[in-house]
Amino acid sequence: MNKQVWKSYKLYASLLLVLITVAGVLFFIEVKDAWELIKNERSEKTELAQINKRDVTPDVVQFSMIAADAEKYAVIDVREKEEFSQGRIKGALNYRLGDILNEEDVRQDILRKSEGKERVFFCHDGKRSRIAAQTIQQEFGGVNTIIEKGFQQIRKDENNQKFWEGSLKHVLPQDHRYNRTPRIKRRDVRVISLIDLSLEKHVKVKGLEGKTFLHAPLLLMSSRQIDNFISTLGKEPVVALCNSKVSCFYTRILRYRLEERGLALAGYVRLLE
Repeated sequence: MNKQVWKSYKLYASLLLVLITVAGVLFFIEVKDAWELIKNERSEKTELAQINKRDVTPDVVQFSMIAADAEKYAVIDVREKEEFSQGRIKGALNYRLGDILNEEDVRQDILRKSEGKERVFFCHDGKRSRIAAQTIQQEFGGVNTIIEKGFQQIRKDENNQKFWEGSLKHVLPQDHRYNRTPRIKRRDVRVISLIDLSLEKHVKVKGLEGKTFLHAPLLLMSSRQIDNFISTLGKEPVVALCNSKVSCFYTRILRYRLEERGLALAGYVRLLE
């Protein structure tokens, strides 16, 4: 075999090796992302399962049914106020899930304002609304319904969007400061106390030994409880801890609540990474 042919073989072999390597890396990234998604979803279901009242089953309907006879229903949006401010079903009432779970006067107010109508609970994807509907149904009975897949259903169906006001693109308010709230690796955490946003309280976490975890599952807390908790924090920036799609979403909510009081969220640690 002459040198020219040998060089060609070497070139083709090198190119093939590069292609195999690139394909392997892309495959690994794809598998890793899929596995992370599975872990996120599994953790989300596990977290929400502890407050899901399986013996109480509200009706599930498509939004098109609500839109066809809007006067029949009182739509109760259980998302956070920041989500509601971005966009909402026209005429919807807004009561945070945490307030519904903890405040008797909020539950009574829902009854008063929905009197004579069928109560329909709404959230981003149907999970929080189910828990809210179960809570009201368990205490007061009556007809309680949830909109299947919530905002996700409305965003995907143009026929439903005429009943929506506000943004269909952004779930939460966007601003430049959010980019300054980084994910922090465990080894880089410099604070002693972390705000644990997960629904299940952590006592210790590998890589964060010696840290104190202040348990504050905002999803389950009333507005009053959140205000009282934040009032106990000092003026220094804080770091949050989250372990699922649910609790990591609430790092954004925590940031907004802190900023309202002139405080800052320095970053957050994700346990699933």
